[in-house]
Parts: sequence; structure tokens; C-alpha cells
Amino acid sequence: MKKLLTLISIASIGTVLISASEATAASASEISRKEALLAQSGFKVVTVTTPKQKEAVNGLAQGRCSAVTFNKKLFYVFPTATKDKIYVGKQAHFNKYKKAIAAQQASQPARM
Repeated sequence: MKKLLTLISIASIGTVLISASEATAASASEISRKEALLAQSGFKVVTVTTPKQKEAVNGLAQGRCSAVTFNKKLFYVFPTATKDKIYVGKQAHFNKYKKAIAAQQASQPARM
């Protein structure tokens, strides 16, 4: 768990890739919907505690999953709206999340 907290610190130093498949601006309801889907997909919630971690989280895109490489492993990080916690998952969790997003979008009627 301590390594996951260090993951946030690495995000400010390491390579941060933004997932291009998510919308740029997200409303509060969209963010809470995404957070629910992340939890259902197996992402773990990690509390941001140190000032260095808070600084790193502030550098992450709001309403998006960011791909972060830590110790040569790929993680996906999603900051909460209050930026005091993050959702952290691996590739399998992210794949489940993307399928859940696609399923929700397919079940909604098309907008005109």
C-alpha cells in the first residue's frame, strides 16, 4: 500500500500519459458515475497524505484516468473530485472500466 502512495509522487516526475478516449471536461455527476464504475471494476481507493503526493495529484487531469509507469509497471490513476483520494488500478481493471463505460453509453439513447 505504501508503494501505491509513492505512485502519486512518481506521477509528478515520471511519464504521465492521458487516456485519449475520455472527454476533456467532466461534470460532477459524470465524475461520480466514473468513480462508481472504477470501484466496480476493481480499482482501489488510496488516500493522498503527504504534500508531495498532493502536488502530484494536482498535476493529474480531472475526470480522466491517467496511465502512470511506476517501477516499470503500468498503473491507471483517477483523482477524486476533492483530490484527497485516488483510484488506482492495473490494466485488467482499466479494461473492465472501459467496457463498463461503453456498455453505459450503448444503453443511453442517442442525443440529437
